[in-house]
Amino acid sequence: MFSFFPKLQSLYKLQLTGLSSQLGWYVIQLGVTFISSLWLIWHLDDSHWGSISLLVSYHGLFSVFSGIWLKDWTIKAIVEGRKVEPILGSVAFMAVLLSVLGFVVCGLSFRGFFPQYSFLKNLIWVQAGNLLTTPFHVVYFYFDAIKKPYLINQVNAYYAICAGICKVICVEIKPFSFSVFLWLQLGCSLGLILVYCWLVKREGLGLRKWQIHWQLVQEMCKGAWSVFVSKIIGLVQSKMDVLLLASLLNLADTGRYSSALRLVEASYFVPVLLFTHQYPRMIEAKRMSETLFLKQMRQYFQISLGTSIVLVVMMWIGAPMLERVLGVKQLTWLIVGISGNLVFYMLDMARSSFLFTNNLTHLMIPIQVISCLLGVCFSYLLVPHWGIYGAILSAWITGIWQCWLSNYIFRETRFIPSLICSKPYFMA
Repeated sequence: MFSFFPKLQSLYKLQLTGLSSQLGWYVIQLGVTFISSLWLIWHLDDSHWGSISLLVSYHGLFSVFSGIWLKDWTIKAIVEGRKVEPILGSVAFMAVLLSVLGFVVCGLSFRGFFPQYSFLKNLIWVQAGNLLTTPFHVVYFYFDAIKKPYLINQVNAYYAICAGICKVICVEIKPFSFSVFLWLQLGCSLGLILVYCWLVKREGLGLRKWQIHWQLVQEMCKGAWSVFVSKIIGLVQSKMDVLLLASLLNLADTGRYSSALRLVEASYFVPVLLFTHQYPRMIEAKRMSETLFLKQMRQYFQISLGTSIVLVVMMWIGAPMLERVLGVKQLTWLIVGISGNLVFYMLDMARSSFLFTNNLTHLMIPIQVISCLLGVCFSYLLVPHWGIYGAILSAWITGIWQCWLSNYIFRETRFIPSLICSKPYFMA
């Protein structure tokens, strides 16, 4: 009988070890986010959900001002062995300036683009306040670079739990209050920043040790400006479907589309996980030999393609059940259509790691510009006639161009399709 307890103790330790891994914490974060999204979709009507999606998408257009465009430059600089304190201080300084600019522009411009939704004009300022909490996300750039992303993943998992509880509480309070919902989310974001700062202080890199070097700021701007531009264009492209639906149709249709989009985007943690795991290793492989780098690149592309196909099939299987449970009309067909974007997203992120590692980020700008123009043009052509399905078809056309056809434009990327279609790396 007593032999059961040592077995139970060893099993408990094994589970803790598993949860401490990067994947374990990502799964927790995904599960909590997914459940809270299901709860919101289930309890809110399409118009309420459409209003939230409009605010979140419009705020998302300006998220590049938070400093996320400096992530790849920061990781590369730290992996190359440069001093950490000036890097963190300089990146945070740039991010603070840009986040304030993004906050002001986001709040002032909303009413000009969406005058028909004037009842949301004050709430956009609360949502835009999240931009002011993001400059110190440079902390997680550092942990990605030193191959300790699981520490940030633990914190993000706890944040997802707190934010999910706040969402559940808000929708259970009748009548539903947009302002309370947004203020609670902003409070959770502020708490996340405090934990980030404590985490980096524990590593001996407290905020007082961070330094601002103007020469480093200039080098950073010069080296990452193309990423900044491409990120802006990419954000416009990724958020344009929801914004155009809100502009051309109504909040109810926008809410239905956003419900399916939110459920599909719950799986987007997978490409982020792969990128976080692979990018520092790509830099190291590039420094060792070109052959090793291409081998790693082929593996990355093929894993991305295979994983995305498996996830898409799983979504197709589960879509009818979600429609019955949530009671959202046409949810099955919306998930079937939108889930295809996951394949495009994963392949494009894998290609981005190739461009970052080889200092070819300037190629991202024409690709993103054409993708954005295609998305806007086809949305204006198809959405008025086919509604939300027109937005899905537009996204498919844009995705095929961006992740596949665009590779044939530049000499440096023409080999990528053959790399993806080559003999699987595990059979080589």
